[in-house]
Amino acid sequence: MANAISKRWAALGLFVLSTCLCYANNIQVANVTLTGQNTVDDYTLVEFDISWENSWRVVGGPGNWDAAWVFVKYRIGAGPWLHAWINDDGHSAPSGSSIEVGLLDPGSQYIPTSNPGMGVFIYRSSPGSGTFTLSNVQLRWNYGDNGLSDNEQVDIKVFAIEHVYVPQGAFYVGSGGSESGAYYTFDLSMGNDPFLINSEGAINVGTTTGYLYYQNPSTFSGDQMGPIPAEFPKGFDAFYAMKYEISQKGYVDFLNTLSRAQQSSRVRSDISMDVVMNTYVLSNTTAVMPQGRNGIRCYDYIGLIPAPVTFFCDYNANSIPDEINDGKEIACSRLSWADLSAYLDWAGLRPMTEFEFEKASRGIINPVANEYVWGNNENRATTFINNQGYPTESPDENSNCSAGPDYFGPIRCGAFARSATDRTGSGASYFGIMELGGNLWERPVSVGNPEGRSFTGVHGNGVLSSIGNADELQWPSSISAGGSSFRGGSWETEFERLRTSDRFYGANTDPVAYTGTGGRGVRSVLN
Repeated sequence: MANAISKRWAALGLFVLSTCLCYANNIQVANVTLTGQNTVDDYTLVEFDISWENSWRVVGGPGNWDAAWVFVKYRIGAGPWLHAWINDDGHSAPSGSSIEVGLLDPGSQYIPTSNPGMGVFIYRSSPGSGTFTLSNVQLRWNYGDNGLSDNEQVDIKVFAIEHVYVPQGAFYVGSGGSESGAYYTFDLSMGNDPFLINSEGAINVGTTTGYLYYQNPSTFSGDQMGPIPAEFPKGFDAFYAMKYEISQKGYVDFLNTLSRAQQSSRVRSDISMDVVMNTYVLSNTTAVMPQGRNGIRCYDYIGLIPAPVTFFCDYNANSIPDEINDGKEIACSRLSWADLSAYLDWAGLRPMTEFEFEKASRGIINPVANEYVWGNNENRATTFINNQGYPTESPDENSNCSAGPDYFGPIRCGAFARSATDRTGSGASYFGIMELGGNLWERPVSVGNPEGRSFTGVHGNGVLSSIGNADELQWPSSISAGGSSFRGGSWETEFERLRTSDRFYGANTDPVAYTGTGGRGVRSVLN
């Protein structure tokens, strides 16, 4: 997801409009305009075209589809970027597509000012695959509910993030193998049969026959306590998960809608003065080249506070922003828990849970002992990268993951999904979600401590605190990361960490950003 240079013109003589091109692994939004303003009911239609590659809707098997989560930000003059509230109906879905509104609280009734639409999912309405292109999509924006008058002068930006639908259904956690700290059903013979999750009801934990149990081989696996409340998202109910990890251009887009004070919290370099010493801002190093394949940077002269900093991708290190070989699609490393949760709050998403991670990886089929997220015990780590930094960046043909201490950084989001590759060859999950194993650590909410078990699946409201933290108090803390975990391994870990049920770090609450930390979000849906 990324923004191109904006252009401006008058729309209806009432609004001034800024358009943007948005893409993440070839998702594009273009030709944004405002039309159909209704000054009686105080709404207008945000119109745009959207297209993305490798789209699908399947019948049988996983029975799911991919989708674009689309949301709108606006600002008045030089003011802050704010989240536009979307109506629950009145949208226009072109032929062959469906629009599904994502409410702030999907489980409650739509209320324009307290439970508005935070965005929409757009997806195929019938089976198909390949590039999916739609023209003249229209979303009803209730600008009056956002407190705007009919003749405000506003800029808008439309953002899109690819997701995958994970349908409702029972599934297993734990593989029955020997993974560190994996879940299993407790019995007196100390077997390790997988545990079936067949509802969103509370789950008892402990050494009673039939209870969920897990061993604690490290100080990071959890407290082995419970119960896990009914409100904690188990993964039985349907949800959408980001198809890819946050890309570097996606994180740049996020940074470029924040205030200077908020930006300061979301980068590692000091941007409090008019000159930045370490311009690769997530590495915070004097090096003049990207470190660990993270090319997010700013210019050395950025102006005095309070002017926001403009960030960009510069993987080729020539100081020209966002060129085709600047690594915009490389997964964004060096994200702390606070960075990830702020991004998800801003986008109207939420953190996934440990159970949702296993559901998204394994799907609804029976586990394979010690399986990786692509469903078997076979791993083929990449040893080199072709076309580095380009949208066509790709690993060697026989690889399906980026992992192992001899590798040198994360790869482009979705790079392992090549022509004619099956699930194993592409490293995909059962539902078609990419890089859940390897590349960068996932950061689910843990069941292994009280802070994690208190999570109820609240979604982001599009608003951050004044210092750039997520303002959802019920989420794991932006300061301590209490309640968070590490799952799925990264490019720099041993292969066993990539296994679907490995929980060696299942209750690790480390708040620090590392070269192997990234993340993605999810969103609950009504069934």
